[in-house]
Amino acid sequence: MKTLKITFVMLMTALFLVLPSCSKDDVNVTLTPSEEVVNAFQQKYPDVKNVKWEILVGAYEAEFIYSGTYSENGQHIVLDKVEAQAYITQGGKWIRSEFDVTKDYQDSSSLVVPRAVRETIAAKGKKVDDVKLFDWSDRNDYFYVEFDEPDSELLINFDGTLYQVPVFYLYRLID
Repeated sequence: MKTLKITFVMLMTALFLVLPSCSKDDVNVTLTPSEEVVNAFQQKYPDVKNVKWEILVGAYEAEFIYSGTYSENGQHIVLDKVEAQAYITQGGKWIRSEFDVTKDYQDSSSLVVPRAVRETIAAKGKKVDDVKLFDWSDRNDYFYVEFDEPDSELLINFDGTLYQVPVFYLYRLID
């Protein structure tokens, strides 16, 4: 019995010495994607300098702060220092970007979120958590609105109509 207690104490001591070294976070790990991925990002966002990369299944996510003009779908929206993510396949094909425009939505004088989109959101009568502008390579762009209640979100076209998309298609990154 005494041998068992000594073995247990030694095992516990070893665990307390070893486990802290296993708990280091990977926050300081620098991920450098392939040249194709970096080139695709730089082609889309040539003025962005500070990018944090994460690898996903089949794609890379670039997190950055964006200042510039979104000019698609007949829209010219000036974005100023918004948090953004871009998704690029491992082969270097840009898939989509998303821009967090929640602060612009909260500022009623901001022109970033069109009036028609604001009216559609207001008609729901719910508290808004997040508003994002989704910019896609292969389909219509839209505003994604998440409300402050479970499973409550909307996809809204620039003209204020609801964007119809199957749920499985919403978060799919790769064709």
